[in-house]
Amino acid sequence: MISRRELRQREQAEQAAPTAAAADLRGFHLLLLDAEVEVSDVLALVHNRLPDVPARLGDNGQVRLSRHSRLSAGVDLDPATAAALEVPEWATHAVVLDCPRDREPAPPPDWFADADGLHEAFPKGLPDREEERQLSLLLSIASRLHLAVRLADEDGLPTRVLVPDPDAKVDLYIYSQYWLEPEVALSVVRRHAPHAFQQALPTPDAAVLAQATLDDPLFDATAPVVLDGYSLLIPLGEIDEGAGEIEIRVIEAEWVPPIIAASTAEPQIEYHVHWMDTEQLRYRPGRPRRFRRMRAEVADLVDRIGAELLSRSDGTGLDENGFLVTSGQLRG
Repeated sequence: MISRRELRQREQAEQAAPTAAAADLRGFHLLLLDAEVEVSDVLALVHNRLPDVPARLGDNGQVRLSRHSRLSAGVDLDPATAAALEVPEWATHAVVLDCPRDREPAPPPDWFADADGLHEAFPKGLPDREEERQLSLLLSIASRLHLAVRLADEDGLPTRVLVPDPDAKVDLYIYSQYWLEPEVALSVVRRHAPHAFQQALPTPDAAVLAQATLDDPLFDATAPVVLDGYSLLIPLGEIDEGAGEIEIRVIEAEWVPPIIAASTAEPQIEYHVHWMDTEQLRYRPGRPRRFRRMRAEVADLVDRIGAELLSRSDGTGLDENGFLVTSGQLRG
């Protein structure tokens, strides 16, 4: 039979255990996982952004992100530990980021507002250099997987849990070795946006042509223009007066994301499906319900157009966070 004293000691030990676990975690940035997400899902997304980083943990339960930063498998969170860390009840696991603390030397300006709330979480100076890169990675993963990030404790600041808006990033990028002529791309886009049109190209005046001839005696002003890029525009007034427009920018890419460069050395054409709302609210925090409804309609259109361009160009698609997407995912 257990005495009252022994029972009390056992209860105290059980209460101390989650407190000790929470204390060990408080000094690190944590990616909070729910019961539906595995650590392997996180590592797959890390590999999307950093293809040189293996999509698996090492024997030590960690993966090195850079010379100074590493991600570990972390720990399961029982209810008591989750409560001690002041994280959402749905959080069942914490992946741990160990990285330097690099900060900008001055507070963010009054006009600056970050959609993820970084300006409020770091009032004395935003993350910079290595910490900025690794926190950006964590927040992008949290956005893609509908998760959250608990920031490491700091003196004078309360517990800070950032929950990125998973619908805030609307743009798509498609990389392909194939160039779609403007009229071909326009016909593809008009399947979903009949009002789409090609943006007019600037025409050089006589003075510019004369100077070009002087600079280069072999210059032929009558030769056909060879496009190195073009834009297609889609006005969105039918969705909402504040919806603005979608611009599809097509150009030979001077830089490609590492995940694209890792799979091919061929020059790439970049198709950027870019949304520009009228009042430039899309990256600001606290967007009203009407704006979110409008954004959902725009995002659906972007996805449908992106799926068509992806299939037609036989390319590789990335979302605005830099993670791979397929035409099937875009079509839902």
